[in-house]
Amino acid sequence: MLKDEAYTRLQKMINDGKIKYNETYSLKKIANELNMSRTPVRDAIQKLCDENQLDLLPSRGFRLHVMTPKEILQLYHFSMAIEGYCAIHLAKQYRSNPENTYVKKLEQLFDAMEKCDLDSVSFSQFYQLDNDFHFVLIASLEDEYFNMQSQSKRGFYNHPELHLTENSPNRKKILAYHKHVLDAIHNGDCIGAYKAMLEHGDFVYENYKNQIQNCT
Repeated sequence: MLKDEAYTRLQKMINDGKIKYNETYSLKKIANELNMSRTPVRDAIQKLCDENQLDLLPSRGFRLHVMTPKEILQLYHFSMAIEGYCAIHLAKQYRSNPENTYVKKLEQLFDAMEKCDLDSVSFSQFYQLDNDFHFVLIASLEDEYFNMQSQSKRGFYNHPELHLTENSPNRKKILAYHKHVLDAIHNGDCIGAYKAMLEHGDFVYENYKNQIQNCT
C-alpha cells in the first residue's frame, strides 16, 4: 500500500539523518520530495506520530518528536531490563560454546565500527552498525515474542531520532562501551556483562536526557 511505502521512506529519511531536530517540515514539501500524493504521506506521518517519532504541529507541519524526561527514563528502564538480561544470557552461552553465532556477529559489527573513521563516517552508516549490535544482542535469545517486544519502540533500540540532536552521543565512547560488553561476554562473565550493559545504558541515558533538554 502507498501509505506503507510512504512510512518506509519517511523512516529511512529519519534513519539517514535527513530530518533534524528543531526543524519544521511541511506535508506538501515532503510529499513532493517523495513524489507521492498527500494522503499516504499524511497517513505515514500519523503512524510515526503514534510511535512518538514525530510530532504534528497544527497548520504548520511536523517535526521530530521531542521526548520528555519521563519518556527518556522509560526507554532506559525498558532497554536495560531487556538488554541487561540478554548480555547475561549470551555470556552464559559463550562459556559452553565459544563459537556462538551471535557472538561472532557482535565481533564482526564491532570490527566494522572500529575500522570506521569515527570523525567522518556518515550518520546512517554508524547508526546502523550501532543499532545492529544491539539487535544481535537481543536476537541471541532466539525468542520471537521477546524480539517483538524489543522492536516496540519502548526502548533505546531502533530510535535513530535520539541520535539526531546537535551533540549526538560520542562515537568513541559508544565503541568503548560495546567493547566492554563484548569483553565480558568473551570472559563468560555474566555479572560483568550485565554491569557493562548498565554502564552503557547510563551513558546513553544521560546523553539523551541532556540533549533533549537542549531541544526544548
